[in-house]
Amino acid sequence: MGGDVPVSQPLILVAGATGTVGTEVVRQLVEQGERVRVLTRDPQNAVKFGAAVDVFVGDLGKPDTLAPAFRGADHLFVLSNYPTIALFEGNAYDAAKAAGVARIVKLSGRHTNADFFCGTAVAASHSESEQRLQSLGIPWTILRPGTFASNLLTFFNRENGGFFLPMGEGRDSFIDPRDIAACAVKLLTTPGHDGRIYEVTGTENLTYAQCAEKVSAAAGKTVVYEDIPEDVLRPGLLAMGVPAPIVESFLSFFAGVRDGKVFPPTSAVADLLGRPARSLDDWAKDHAAAFA
Repeated sequence: MGGDVPVSQPLILVAGATGTVGTEVVRQLVEQGERVRVLTRDPQNAVKFGAAVDVFVGDLGKPDTLAPAFRGADHLFVLSNYPTIALFEGNAYDAAKAAGVARIVKLSGRHTNADFFCGTAVAASHSESEQRLQSLGIPWTILRPGTFASNLLTFFNRENGGFFLPMGEGRDSFIDPRDIAACAVKLLTTPGHDGRIYEVTGTENLTYAQCAEKVSAAAGKTVVYEDIPEDVLRPGLLAMGVPAPIVESFLSFFAGVRDGKVFPPTSAVADLLGRPARSLDDWAKDHAAAFA
């Protein structure tokens, strides 16, 4: 570990440390002076953290590789992606229990229990993982973020300069991944959150046309939004190699947005952090170059 960190501080293990949210969780924990350990399959992916963290090589898909990383850890932050959510996170829970980890914070997804989304592969995987965590016998907290603002980077069609999605005039609230990470850090480092589920969102309910306007203002160029049929988007996603269950999960969520079924924004970010969630305008300004 880098720096003069008291050994009495809890050791926080981050499993899923090198993605969009995990990277930011590690960065903010280090900035706050916490003792941090990361689990990664490829140590090269953790080079960006420098000497400020302990890096352990292991694979959530291979339970026999996990014990060294979990040994001595006090708190665990865990996240993984479909189709491995329930399996990989279940392996993490088992390793945590065997190692005597005292608290687990899981990154889940909002709308996991929504009627329009709960039957999808992604929601079912999160739900299975949540249920397993809740029955584990270790104090737990579940963080359910709404739509990542960074998804706009994924949805952006650079060739045609816009967003082409079957959203109609539906509205959604977008949360900056930095705020998701800040909430996770709060849950990992302060008491009073055991057995609670936090649904964190941005403060605005926006149409995708409004998102395009905000990105346009930040990037200094016109970014368009066009509502397209699901049957146009589906083959495009499949051709990109997106697994069919993920495609159908996306389309179910998009339909929920289009039909006005998504849940409204919450105050959870402000409640946890004592400040409002970052706006989509601020996120767009910070990522303007990616759209320009």
